[in-house]
Amino acid sequence: MSNIKLVAMDIDDTLLDDKKNISLKNKLAIQKALGKGVKVVLSSGRTFNGMIEYLDELGINGDDQFVILDGGGVVQSVSGKIIYQQTLSNAAYRKIDKYVVENNLHYNAVDVQGNTYTSNRDFIDKYTVLQAFENNKGIIIKRPGELPNDFEIVKAILNEDGPKLDAITPEVNRLFGDNHYVVRTDVGFLEIMPQHVNKGNGLLHLAKYLGIGIDDTLAIGDGENDIPMLEQAGVAVVMENADDSIKKLADFVTTNNNESGIATAFEKYVLN
Repeated sequence: MSNIKLVAMDIDDTLLDDKKNISLKNKLAIQKALGKGVKVVLSSGRTFNGMIEYLDELGINGDDQFVILDGGGVVQSVSGKIIYQQTLSNAAYRKIDKYVVENNLHYNAVDVQGNTYTSNRDFIDKYTVLQAFENNKGIIIKRPGELPNDFEIVKAILNEDGPKLDAITPEVNRLFGDNHYVVRTDVGFLEIMPQHVNKGNGLLHLAKYLGIGIDDTLAIGDGENDIPMLEQAGVAVVMENADDSIKKLADFVTTNNNESGIATAFEKYVLN
């Protein structure tokens, strides 16, 4: 019989298929798990607004259900109670903005309310537009100096096409990696977050809050920013569509995101 009491899962390329839909099989498996009292936790680099439609579709709601947001920067109940939150200081925000401006790069920053900021006035890149669209809050075009001196952000996201991000990643790690968590979350997204913020620590904080042993947790993901969560969880499930380097962390490689890989994992570990 399964001992899994909490499942933390990535959204993009994990829960969702390539058309950004949740399959019926995935939905039914999740709802069966919820009916058994298992906590099913969406864990994503997205803000809360970027999750709402999927939470609603799955029937995950209320004070006793939880989400891990902003790559682990915020852990909260679906009803909005903050369990854990970490931000980047105003000084760190200014340093990142200075680097972006001096190197003619594109980026956006996200605050604790899920607002999207950028200092790029001449051209707003497609990735920032996508971020703002998911957050459903528009884009605020301001430099850090135009905001209050104590204004802090959850994370900054450098947005460039893949080859350019590949080229600048070593320098970004050299400049910011010692005091921050730097992670590539998708082709056009290189994120800078507080040093100890990641999905794995978010999972640890939530499990402790709920009184659930980490051995009784399961994590499912496919990307680089899922690695800390996969390493922390009692059971690590990796999508078949993940890179081989991430599959090496798996206790089980499930089917891909277009073949209801979530349902396959639930049937093996949660619903048995």
